[in-house]
Amino acid sequence: MKFAELSRPWQRVFELAWQSFGEGSKAIGAVITDENGEIISEGRNRIWEGCIPNPAVWHAEVEAVRNLDVLKYPNLKSYTLYAGLEPCPMCMGTLVMGHIRRVVIGAPDDYGGAMGLMQQHPFLARKNVQVSFEQEAYGHMQRAFQTLWELVYHGEDPHLPRKLEDFSVYNKVGVEAAKKLLEEGFLRERKFTEITAEAVFDALAERIVPEK
Repeated sequence: MKFAELSRPWQRVFELAWQSFGEGSKAIGAVITDENGEIISEGRNRIWEGCIPNPAVWHAEVEAVRNLDVLKYPNLKSYTLYAGLEPCPMCMGTLVMGHIRRVVIGAPDDYGGAMGLMQQHPFLARKNVQVSFEQEAYGHMQRAFQTLWELVYHGEDPHLPRKLEDFSVYNKVGVEAAKKLLEEGFLRERKFTEITAEAVFDALAERIVPEK
């Protein structure tokens, strides 16, 4: 799978993820599209950027919903949110209360993902949010972007092995591709701003080897 083969919403999700990476925040992006598939709002993870008093809550999906101009785009229940990573409890609640009723996800997340709660609570179940996951390749790529971020910014973190183990539950080959890319020196002595999301995506895609 090449970057050029992605739909525009998914291209933008990974562009935003790479932008967050360059700013030091987790490599996660999200966009909202209208009935025609046009992007009408977007957000990216910004938890390490300190732009608000408590940046810990500045997640991609929250920002995408918050940025949606409901006066210009009032048909909320007909829109779709594309999320690189399965939304956490906070993001899940935000999209529900923001009247988003379709969610398409790249990577499932057993650790922090909360979309399974939709059918476990009467209030949430009544909202009838349609949740779907993209093919496995999208999950591999999302986890590869996140692994790059963890290794570059938190390579000495004692909790890193556990995090990568979490990423590997569904997307081990993405984790291994990111490790290989760094070992080969892809990011060595290069500014992140000099590398496009497409270049990173395609380089990772060349190193993602499906498990037998």
